[in-house]
Amino acid sequence: MFKLAIDSCSFDRCEEYGAFCEYELPRPQVPAVIPPQDRGRDLVPIQPRQPLQLISSPSDPFSCGEVEGRYLRLFHEKLAFDLSGYFEAPFWTRLIPQQCHHDPAIKDAIFALTALYKSATSCKTQTVNLDDEHVKFALVKQSQAISSLRKTLSNGEPQMKLALVASLLFSCFESFHGDWETATQQVYSGLNILKGLSEVERQHTTEGFADIALQVGLTFRRLELQIISFLAMNPMLEHPFNDLSAEELILDFPDQFTTFKEAFAAATNLAVAILRHSRAASRCGDDTASRDFFAQQQHYLHGLLDQWNQAYEPVFQEVCRKPDVQAYLGVLQVRICVWKLEIIISTSMSSTESVYDNFAAQFQKIAHFTRHLLQKDQEIRDLVGPRLQYGMGIIMALFYTATRCRDFPVRKDAIAILREWPCTNGIWHSLQAARVAEWIASLEEECCGELEYIPEDRRVKLQSLKVTLQKGVIAVECMQSSPSGVLEPRKANLHWP
Repeated sequence: MFKLAIDSCSFDRCEEYGAFCEYELPRPQVPAVIPPQDRGRDLVPIQPRQPLQLISSPSDPFSCGEVEGRYLRLFHEKLAFDLSGYFEAPFWTRLIPQQCHHDPAIKDAIFALTALYKSATSCKTQTVNLDDEHVKFALVKQSQAISSLRKTLSNGEPQMKLALVASLLFSCFESFHGDWETATQQVYSGLNILKGLSEVERQHTTEGFADIALQVGLTFRRLELQIISFLAMNPMLEHPFNDLSAEELILDFPDQFTTFKEAFAAATNLAVAILRHSRAASRCGDDTASRDFFAQQQHYLHGLLDQWNQAYEPVFQEVCRKPDVQAYLGVLQVRICVWKLEIIISTSMSSTESVYDNFAAQFQKIAHFTRHLLQKDQEIRDLVGPRLQYGMGIIMALFYTATRCRDFPVRKDAIAILREWPCTNGIWHSLQAARVAEWIASLEEECCGELEYIPEDRRVKLQSLKVTLQKGVIAVECMQSSPSGVLEPRKANLHWP
């Protein structure tokens, strides 16, 4: 089924990849232009005083206005590499620029995403400023991208390549803009398109579609990973799609990975499977049959994780011996995320919070090497630093450490790292994660008095956690025992950043 879903609206009657769409951008039109004296010094002027001049170059055959040209250069010089993370991603660095030459909808969608990126990077907290000119420009371009896409799809011709790429860019836009539910709908809609395409259909599409489909599929999987990780950390938060386990991943690892890309793709799929298991196990209750099933699944996934580690170690050691700092950061980031997965799968069937005390050394290692990674990343920030990533990311690993580890110094260090290096990983924002972790820590630590540890009966029951992201406010709910030993709800509306 083909469906580009955005907010409460959708591209209706698109099953044949070319029907008319009635989607309207679910956001206000551009407000009145802010007077020049009120604009930030580094903002791109949306309405320059001089007439727009067309720019072009041999590598950039299509022309655009002066303002659009600035955003286009920012995408080429910064955003494409940030989205790629620490490894080469031809989808962002080559395929998307090519698509911009052919599809106005893709070009406008890239302008929109880049303008949001500029808004965030202009702010010390790396958050999108909804009132600045970059966001206004982004909303205009997003609206134009949707209009162009609607016009193209209405001609009745199959447009699978355009549909896939547009779905991905819209999901990136919505996740960066803070609408995780809409981003989730986009991601699963895109994955459904890919899943519904038969080999015969692919053979009859335009030249190069197979390459596009492969790259888009990998990027969708990484976006999905960020969504699944968010839901795994919030077991009580309902998912827009009721069943996360509908798709079973077939995991088969070699004795040794030959490339980092191969190991990264395998780790992404394994992470999705483990996080799905963790969320489902948290929600299964006391049903004996369900718990038996998840216990078997836990054992199976634990074995796969051991298998992946053995296949990955030679790749990790080889990269560490080379002077390539960017490659080293890539393999280290994956290693940190797998350390986190090892704790998640080992504790997935436990009903107590004290089980995490057995992993204090591993939590300390995660915090230590994450700080090391970010310090090294800062040294190459001017070159290719990932301010905005749709890969595995490290925010969730730090949030997991800050909320599950009850060793006070390690917990505080994890929260401090989230605040010291503001960044975005898909729908995760480090300052949001830090704010929630601080609230959970305050609930637990305020009741432990002079004790050097938090008793089991005063710990927040993290399987009951529910975090709802809203504009400027984070609604948080959980359960915690009262002094009399009765489980009671704890709620708060947290403001950020």
